[in-house]
Amino acid sequence: MLIEQAFFSLPEVLHGTGYQSQSYESGLVSALTLSLLQVLNGRNVPNPIGCLQNERLYRIDGLYQQGGNPRYLRADLFANVNRLYVANKRLSQYGWRHNLWLECKFLRGQAGEKGNQHAGNKSPATGGILADLLRLALLIPEKKDKTHSSRYFLHVYDADPKYYLTFRGRPWCKSLVAVGEQVIHVSGLEAEPAAVKRLIGDLPGLDVKLKVTNFHAGPLHVQHRPVYWCWLTRIDKVEASLGQHTVTIDADRTITQSADGLAEIAAFIAARLAILPESPDTQPPRPDEQEPEEAEETEEVAAAEAAE
Repeated sequence: MLIEQAFFSLPEVLHGTGYQSQSYESGLVSALTLSLLQVLNGRNVPNPIGCLQNERLYRIDGLYQQGGNPRYLRADLFANVNRLYVANKRLSQYGWRHNLWLECKFLRGQAGEKGNQHAGNKSPATGGILADLLRLALLIPEKKDKTHSSRYFLHVYDADPKYYLTFRGRPWCKSLVAVGEQVIHVSGLEAEPAAVKRLIGDLPGLDVKLKVTNFHAGPLHVQHRPVYWCWLTRIDKVEASLGQHTVTIDADRTITQSADGLAEIAAFIAARLAILPESPDTQPPRPDEQEPEEAEETEEVAAAEAAE
């Protein structure tokens, strides 16, 4: 719910007088982070910057499977909002979680000067978006039978998304830019072209269905460019299968899986996702990143969740 509040201030941070213009994905994440800080400050959260972390490792040691090769995959933004002490079972029904994970894509500069031309090659955008959705859905560590994490995908375009996304043959792309509750179903990834596989790897047999809620903040007219179509996709439910392995992370936070189902599927995906040269995903954890994590639940948070 905090990310949603920050999202609707994003046009102000991107375009408002006194704010720096942003031309890169990292700048877009910084803009959302600034907006989220304003939300936290408005709630008088002590040391709100301490709640946030950019380039958060999905696994501190990079290991998704014992004996496997480390993969230092990172989320663009992570927030731990335990210290707000407002959580309970009723509030969780609206999507409130203690840990907020976010990935971001910023698509721009390929739709022509007036933003009315289709990008010459849509495969990289499609592959990059799909890779981020798979990361969010299945790489976030879950230690118990109930999730404490929310999953957000921020995607911003400098033209109507139809000029960047491939709708034909990929109905999930159309569901990604439709307001409200939608279903994104991804399967048959082994049939994707090489340009997409360069980003997602070869994922034969993987079937993923996501129940999502999409939020949109877009322009009323486009006389003054640049102008941005801002979308926020919140993943409310995850269903995934790979051979005999299955996992469901339900909207009520319940996790149901076959024996080590989530771990097996996560290891399969993590081993195949592409890592771009010189990206943060190539960097092993710094010593401070390997420090013991703060306890996931304080006694106060546990008591709040148990409240009627």
